[in-house]
This record gives sequence, structure tokens and C-alpha cells, in this order.
Amino acid sequence: METIDLGRAGEDAALEWLQERGMTLLKRNWRCGHYELDLVMEYGDSIRIVEVKSLRESDGFDPTVNMTPEKCRRLVHAARRFLAENPDCKEVFFDVVAVIFRNGTPQISYIPSAFLPIHM
Repeated sequence: METIDLGRAGEDAALEWLQERGMTLLKRNWRCGHYELDLVMEYGDSIRIVEVKSLRESDGFDPTVNMTPEKCRRLVHAARRFLAENPDCKEVFFDVVAVIFRNGTPQISYIPSAFLPIHM
């Protein structure tokens, strides 16, 4: 599976998993310049900015290691732009979904409120 296909398959699996748990998709792959939000979900009275990290089991490490401080800063910047265009939004949380494909089957690990946008 190519990297782009893997990322898309991971987002598909994450989206399905989140929707099964009552979240509603607002935007997918929302872009503003060089910034992108993978999934923007509504859940109750909150907005969940969801970063999806996908890997094959054979890659041998936790995909959340790619959540560097710089990546978090970029997500916060993108979220601020999204919120400027959508001022009626509710409380915002930053979540991460790690998708590891084992023999082609996605294994989901959900990290709600993975980081706080303090001083970013």
C-alpha cells in the first residue's frame, strides 16, 4: 500500500470509528494555505480537531511519535483559521487517532485531548 493510500485508508477507518461513537463529520481535509486539518468532528457541545496518524504494523513504531511540537503548532494555527471562518463553533479539543494496519486490518487507538494549545 502506497503512503498516500495508507493515509487515506487510515482516515477512512478513523472516520468510521469516530462516527460509530456518535461524532459527526463537519469537514475532512480542510485546507488553508499550507495548513490542513484531517478531520473536524462535532461531538455534543464540542468540536474535535482530529489528527490521524497511519502506519503499517511492519513499520514498527507508534505513529503518535510524529506528533511533534511543530506539528501541534501547525494544527493550532490551522484550527485558529478554521474557527475564524466558523465563529459559531463550540469548545475545541485536539485529538489524535493512531491507525495501525495489521494484515490489512486497521487497529484504532484514540487519544482524546491529546494536547492543549497552550503558548503555541
